[in-house]
Amino acid sequence: MQIKICGIQNEHELQTAIDAGADAVGFLVGQLHRSKTFILASTASRLAQQLPPYISPVIVTHLNKAEEVEEIMTRANIYTVQLHGVTNEEVFKLRDLLPVYAKIIICEYINNTQKLVEMEEVYPVIDAISLDCYNSEVNLIGQQDENKVYNWRDAAEFVSQCSLPVMISGGLSSENVAEAVKQIMPYGVDACSRLKDDETENCDQEKCATYVKNAKLAFLSETI
Repeated sequence: MQIKICGIQNEHELQTAIDAGADAVGFLVGQLHRSKTFILASTASRLAQQLPPYISPVIVTHLNKAEEVEEIMTRANIYTVQLHGVTNEEVFKLRDLLPVYAKIIICEYINNTQKLVEMEEVYPVIDAISLDCYNSEVNLIGQQDENKVYNWRDAAEFVSQCSLPVMISGGLSSENVAEAVKQIMPYGVDACSRLKDDETENCDQEKCATYVKNAKLAFLSETI
């Protein structure tokens, strides 16, 4: 079970994620849609250099042109990227631009069944899928909407049939991550906004630590 904490903006949040036991941290770079947690590529680079061994940095971007994505990855010196809203054509272009050791993760929404089918074309050149089981479209990322619902049943079916590692995301928190893991059994989990302190908007130490612990314990309880 791999645990990612996303939306890291500064040293305090970075250390909070490290102390919580996260396996990966996400830096949002390249903004096209509303979000409070985007930073510069240079900031992502500086923070990534402070990571201890075995914790992976990930660029998370809304940019959808291969050349633009490759540029921010090079500037940040981070070669794992999570893409949102990108066409298959641009994914193939990006794969050709990146070194062989670079990793590409595609984010898609469980309700977008047509796109999930079309995405199979790029399976040979990507490394994992980030499956949003809560938000229905990109511009709802990070927003609280009473009309949105979790779709863990379809996510579990997708994970069981997908040939690639699947991370799940979308509305995950320390309170619900254990149930999500038990129902879906993904390769990993990814959370951001619900791990933040309401006042400071920084990662909350208790929320992050509980999120990691609950995810790992839920996974172990299902596999032992």
